[in-house]
Amino acid sequence: MNGHIVHVDTTMVWLGALLFGPIFFLCIGEIGHGLANFLLGLALWAVFLGWIVWIVWAIAAPGIVRQKWLSKGYREMDAAEPSNYRGPSNKAS
Repeated sequence: MNGHIVHVDTTMVWLGALLFGPIFFLCIGEIGHGLANFLLGLALWAVFLGWIVWIVWAIAAPGIVRQKWLSKGYREMDAAEPSNYRGPSNKAS
């Protein structure tokens, strides 16, 4: 563990997914979500309901991003852990 910390701002994730839809998911590397969002939205825009897809994916976006980082080996920090936490020390006591 190198002590690298990633802070995910759920408000900005939600806002990015709401405003940019499939482009947001493609930019963060979630190709499957980006393509599904685009294709389902495209089909529903034919009946003027494509905006529903963007709202649903925006609500789910913080969980999608959290799962992305967890699957890469990161872990969630408890509120009690200091933000400068660097992982367990390897020094012999």
